[in-house]
Amino acid sequence: MIIEYIRQSIFFFRSNITVLAKIHLPFILIFNLLLLQIEQPLSSENSDSLLYISALNLLFIPIYWGATIAFMQSTVEGPQYTAGQAIVASFSNWPRLFLVFLISSICIILGFMAFIVPGIYIAVRLSIADYICVVEKKTPLPSLKQSWQHTEQYIWPILNGTAAILMAIMLSKYLLTSLLGSILNDYQYLSLLLDICFDFMNVLVMIYGFRIYCLIKQEL
Repeated sequence: MIIEYIRQSIFFFRSNITVLAKIHLPFILIFNLLLLQIEQPLSSENSDSLLYISALNLLFIPIYWGATIAFMQSTVEGPQYTAGQAIVASFSNWPRLFLVFLISSICIILGFMAFIVPGIYIAVRLSIADYICVVEKKTPLPSLKQSWQHTEQYIWPILNGTAAILMAIMLSKYLLTSLLGSILNDYQYLSLLLDICFDFMNVLVMIYGFRIYCLIKQEL
């Protein structure tokens, strides 16, 4: 089952890569270019800059996450959104989705502070809250509560599928980076391009999560 849902997620990604790229790449590009300006090792000033950039990214995430969810929903229910329509649709969801993301992130971080495993468990149980918030137009706390209730029987499909996708992405990135490092002495800008490409590939996790969310809705 998990392999089939991953296969379906990859098929959706490949079929809609142009629209997904238009939604994600502008934000990913800005974030990575800003990170490039921070010198290593981190000084106190650079640490402050990193904090500001991370805060800015936190504000941007609900836009392109919300746009991606809106696009996936429109693809399932029709008519299919363009990238611009999906981004415009995401603005109406921004306040609610931002709070969902913020609250769930805090809960997950606290869980990771309690020896990691609770953080992973919380992340899985709250993993469909974003979709509930956007698709069902629910406010943050009901979205989080519903996600917790509905994912109880789907913990392993969510965890195993997400882990498989992330491991494949990270391993591919590591191998390519190692290969470049063995061939080239200076590949800073090529490395930036790889970072952007692999950050974009993380949308596969969102697509897989949406597939599981649709499955849960069907089986309720």
